[in-house]
This record gives sequence, structure tokens and C-alpha cells, in this order.
Amino acid sequence: MKPRINALYLSVKDMKRAVKFYENVFNVKVSLFNERISSFDFEIFTFLLFNPKIDNEKLLIGNNIIPNIEVENIKKMLKLIKNKECEIIMPLKKIDKYSIFQTRDTEGNIIEFYQLEN
Repeated sequence: MKPRINALYLSVKDMKRAVKFYENVFNVKVSLFNERISSFDFEIFTFLLFNPKIDNEKLLIGNNIIPNIEVENIKKMLKLIKNKECEIIMPLKKIDKYSIFQTRDTEGNIIEFYQLEN
């Protein structure tokens, strides 16, 4: 069997703040919420948020992984992110057949949004 990635989690400092941010960005309600781990379930993938303090773990928070998230309208997403006053790490640009930008979420993690151009 080939390896298959079914989930990814980001470390966060403030679970409530992070969940609120991603509910807004994904336009979906959190599937599971608690102070240790919260999840957003998609068709074939689960996006999780993990608070390492609950387990007394020391993890790097921010820029330890970069989720690459496809959106239908990159300009609309960029506007939403700017309205959240999040830092834009890489401005909107076209790379090959993709329009992409990177930002920091409320927890300091870098996230990338992209749209496949027609």
C-alpha cells in the first residue's frame, strides 16, 4: 500500500482564536473542538489544530509546515485575509498556472492559498 496522507495538524497557542480564524477562512464549522485538539473534516482530508501545552509538549509554533489550500476565488480570499489584518508573507503572484499568496494565521503559522488558472 502506498502511503496516504489523510490529515495534517498545526500547532496553536490559542485554540479558540485559531478555530474562529479557520472557521471563517474555510467557511465551515469545526467538527471537533476542545482545548487540546480541534478538527475540520473535509471529504477526504482532516485539518487539525493542536495545542501542545495541554500535553506539556514543546513544539515550534509558526512556520513549521505550510498548508497549501486551494480556493475558488483567490482575490476574494486575499480580501478576507486582509480584513483579518493578517500579515501577507508573499503577495499575490502568478506562478506557472497558479495564482498564489502566503499569509500568517492568527497563531503565526504560514499558510498558502492558491487558485488554478483556466
